[in-house]
Amino acid sequence: MKRFLIAVTAVTAFGLPVSWAADGLPGATVRSDGGTAAPDRKARYEQWCKDNAEKCREMQTRREQCKADPEKCRAERQARQEQWCKANPEKCREMQARREQCKADPEKCRAEMQARFEQRFRSADANNDGRLTRDEAQKGVPTAARHFDQIDANKDGVVTREELQTARKARAGSRKGPGSSLQPDKVA
Repeated sequence: MKRFLIAVTAVTAFGLPVSWAADGLPGATVRSDGGTAAPDRKARYEQWCKDNAEKCREMQTRREQCKADPEKCRAERQARQEQWCKANPEKCREMQARREQCKADPEKCRAEMQARFEQRFRSADANNDGRLTRDEAQKGVPTAARHFDQIDANKDGVVTREELQTARKARAGSRKGPGSSLQPDKVA
């Protein structure tokens, strides 16, 4: 779990949407259980803490340290980002250029992101009914498939564009907080 959080933090520092950040990211790990609702996630976390008591204490200690000194955590995150950039200079330049472009013209970035979302959705929607079944999502939008039950708000067995966008905004909003490098209002 710790590796996943670091991977997502490193990616969001470059301005990528956190809800899709680990999808296809080399070295990132994603839960294989497909993701489930928050109460089940809490139970799994508690079980993980029982099974990995030392690691759990380390994570909790780290979380408390970051609450107490968010500037130190930001500096450490920045150092990890710089280390990643040294190891991946070409990708780093591309991501930094993209971030600057998005700062200069956020509306253009939003429109491009929306167009990519629409293209990906249309490609996954095999029967062109404007909805994704679990099977269609698994084949075309694996991230949505992993979180299918959470995204399917009305529990009708299909996911619509609106449900996907609502879920993405909810995830972004829940991650916004002190020390967060993600700015959900700018990532639509």
